[in-house]
Amino acid sequence: MGRPNGSKKLQCKRTIEEKMIIIRKHLDEHVSLGELEKEYRINRGLIHAWIQKYLEKGEMGLSRGKNQKNPLVTLLHKKELTTKESLLLENLQLRIENERLKKGYQVKGAGYQRSSFL
Repeated sequence: MGRPNGSKKLQCKRTIEEKMIIIRKHLDEHVSLGELEKEYRINRGLIHAWIQKYLEKGEMGLSRGKNQKNPLVTLLHKKELTTKESLLLENLQLRIENERLKKGYQVKGAGYQRSSFL
């Protein structure tokens, strides 16, 4: 069934302290995930993921990790590259071409095409 058209899901970023309060209620006070979901209006799957991360890595597992940017895209969009960056870009492009050729792709321009002889 899903959400009605036009509605947007409210996204709220929780601090580690807020996450710990919710996790402690579940672990120490044995409050069910369903009750926590209703009380805090957070999906029980997300609460379960927080609990798993906490049990595996402690409080550090609850911190939001930095998204790693794709270095190839970063270099392709730069207007001017240093010598080191241009060599890194060329190296990355050759690695990609090598991997595609291993899989039987013919690399021409920006796209690729699978060879029929494999």
